[in-house]
Amino acid sequence: MRRVAWALFLSFAGVAWAAGGAGLYGGWPEVFGIQFVTEQGWRMSVGLAPETGEVTRYSVAVSLDLVLAAGTVYSDDGAMVDVAYYAGAGATGSLLRADPEVNGHAMLGLEAYFTAMKSVGFFGELQLGQRLWFAPLSTRPLLGFRVGFSFR
Repeated sequence: MRRVAWALFLSFAGVAWAAGGAGLYGGWPEVFGIQFVTEQGWRMSVGLAPETGEVTRYSVAVSLDLVLAAGTVYSDDGAMVDVAYYAGAGATGSLLRADPEVNGHAMLGLEAYFTAMKSVGFFGELQLGQRLWFAPLSTRPLLGFRVGFSFR
């Protein structure tokens, strides 16, 4: 199982890097992951999520988000740093775990670019939504976050 997860992780990273922007993130409910962002605003990510009852075991979480709005908060005309915001919605599924779960969420984030080329950025994101567990069937509110680096 561990080899399959690493193979999926590495193949996703290669595709993301070749096709567009990619990034690394950490946060909650995924503690580590990689993401791919298209120019059309779609973001696909794969992360490791801890099991609910046993935090030493992890499962794979797959997420698909759509950025619906984006803009500039601050710009110094490319001299040192630009800060942008983005907002959207998405869904995440963690189906390879003892207690399978999906969630739908809205997201709001800030991203700062620190280079003159604007190819490397640091982002922070807040997610608010609803979680649905299948075994046993139950729901709970979701308050998640991500912080990480993006490479374009």
